[in-house]
Amino acid sequence: MEGSTGEGPRTAWLVAHPWLATAAIALIATTFALGSTMVRFAYDAGAGTLTIVVTRMTVAVVGLAVANAALGVKLRLDRRERWAAPFIGLFMAGYSAAFYMGFEYMPVGLTVLTFYTYPLMTGLVAWATGQERFGLAGVIALPMAFVGLLVALDVSGSRFSLIGAGWALLGGAGFAAVLVLSAWLLPKRSDTRPRTLAMLATAWAAALAASLLARDIWFPTTALGWFGLMTSALCYSVAMTAILYVASVMGATRVAVVMNAEPIASLVLTFLVLGERLHPMQLVGAAIVIAAIFLFRPRRGGMAPRPVESAASG
Repeated sequence: MEGSTGEGPRTAWLVAHPWLATAAIALIATTFALGSTMVRFAYDAGAGTLTIVVTRMTVAVVGLAVANAALGVKLRLDRRERWAAPFIGLFMAGYSAAFYMGFEYMPVGLTVLTFYTYPLMTGLVAWATGQERFGLAGVIALPMAFVGLLVALDVSGSRFSLIGAGWALLGGAGFAAVLVLSAWLLPKRSDTRPRTLAMLATAWAAALAASLLARDIWFPTTALGWFGLMTSALCYSVAMTAILYVASVMGATRVAVVMNAEPIASLVLTFLVLGERLHPMQLVGAAIVIAAIFLFRPRRGGMAPRPVESAASG
């Protein structure tokens, strides 16, 4: 995707208006957050986690396949991508399932906030492998994020769930693994859409197999539940397809930084749509975590998220 910058009049126009591109990325982050918010209705209507993941992946795979076909993108993978992309796809399925399991135990906003510690995990791996410098920003950001998360989760309160926090953190670790493995295993190429489709197709197949083996096939039992499930899946598909285009034009760094607006959007949307309210101190904690994430953003290439894989969050 990196090589596609500047191709076509619409691309050139977007490059010439960087603030519009930034606003577009923020809108995409909000769309991801809306998808996470709407899935609450599916849970409340009896939907199972694996069923939700399979539905989301199905819509995403079909949507991206149709978009690729419409744009004439051919599914061509080199020798390494043929095994690395499906391998990473298994981690995509795992992190998605863990992330949504967190919703069963904690409010949506707090689950998204906990999951969004993945940039810190990715940064730690980059530092441990010598691909990033662990400077003053890291020294400040890591304990800052830990303290902020403890305050936001209100670990001494009745709404805290150790199980929910564990699932959300596991989901964040899984997504960090997707980013790390993508940087290590996948070769650089100008168009990453074919291998992204391969990853999503593998994740869909793995989630479907797990759902069938576990007999976790529980669809919503109400119209509102179905509306929430399909809206969530559609938000994920549309947002991911959109970020593929914007990231190819503006680059991964700007996308990674602006996408940190997702937990903020999630807190706002869960309040407006679901009526979830955080205590003032929890809001302070959330602000500390988000500030730490921005402080800890990558300063150079190394392990920075690649455009396609960075779109797989909400």
